[in-house]
Amino acid sequence: MRTVSPLDVRRALGAILDAASAGERFLIERDHKPLAMLVSVEDGRRLDPDPRERQRRALAALDRLVAHGKRMAELHPSTLSAVDAVRLDRARDDLVESDA
Repeated sequence: MRTVSPLDVRRALGAILDAASAGERFLIERDHKPLAMLVSVEDGRRLDPDPRERQRRALAALDRLVAHGKRMAELHPSTLSAVDAVRLDRARDDLVESDA
């Protein structure tokens, strides 16, 4: 498996796609953190052959996220709306970035 950056993908997309379609696998990383994998269509179909099963798993994951959000809301009630909470969180992120 070959590791590439998003910049590598942008610079050599055609060659990378040709290699992937021939069976080579690519791990796309940013700052040494894996973001995605690029594999041939055949390999991708073997990884996830049933679209209904994939949809069932995605919906189950969303249900778990909703349940987790409800538990967090019960544990940490807030008078903030969701929009205000996101704005507050972004403001905190901006402060951290400006301190760096």
